[in-house]
Amino acid sequence: MRLVSAALALVLALALTAPAATPAAAPDFADLGFQPHPGGRLPLATALQDENGRTVTLGSYFDRKPVVLVLEYLHCKTLCGVTLANVIAAFAPLPASSGSGYQLVALSIDPRDGPADAAAAKAKYLADYLPIGRETGIHFLTGQEPSIRAIADAVGFPYRYDPELDQYIHPAGFVVTSPDGRISRYIYGVTPTAAELQSAIDDAAQGRSPGVLTQLLLLCHLAPPRGRYTLAVEAGFALANIAALLGAIAIFAARWRRRG
Repeated sequence: MRLVSAALALVLALALTAPAATPAAAPDFADLGFQPHPGGRLPLATALQDENGRTVTLGSYFDRKPVVLVLEYLHCKTLCGVTLANVIAAFAPLPASSGSGYQLVALSIDPRDGPADAAAAKAKYLADYLPIGRETGIHFLTGQEPSIRAIADAVGFPYRYDPELDQYIHPAGFVVTSPDGRISRYIYGVTPTAAELQSAIDDAAQGRSPGVLTQLLLLCHLAPPRGRYTLAVEAGFALANIAALLGAIAIFAARWRRRG
């Protein structure tokens, strides 16, 4: 509730301080929350590039191990860096043996990012957040727009480029998938705990997917009858996407001030 109150307070402050002489229509962020596909299969044949400039497929990283897939972009000024840093930092407290039990794949949604950007980002994140010797199984990938979009669509990760701010608007969170490329768990927000991450990896390793009730709630979020949500579903996903909402508000504030 504190986050919701803070978001509402920020919206009110923006409304009170915005220049009255230059009204602008508020951008629509309603379509930029996660659209979960529980149990969905990723397009493993999709061609990408790794941090060394080699052409690989997404499936190159699916081999008897769960995969933590983070969609981000390497020059993000808002949520991406926080999410990815916290995901990598959450691996640090896990037992050393966990390093051989998962793969972490960070895929940039910005087609302007290339292997050199990926290599630099990987070196920085590993140096800042993981002990020496724990870098095994962590990969930074880039790709062309059609490849990136195919993976994002499979995950249910909508994103949009804002040319005015030169930024991408997108949800906050990531997915954990089973070794055969099926989505096992969505983790929302920017602060996953080591325990939460370990639990998700364990479930994915065992091939456990969301139960029938969970899948029903997620699918209700995707296609509610005549656009209406039940209170429980609406409240649950409002909390799940609150971090993305706050990021969107910050971008909206910057855009409004520029126009002022």
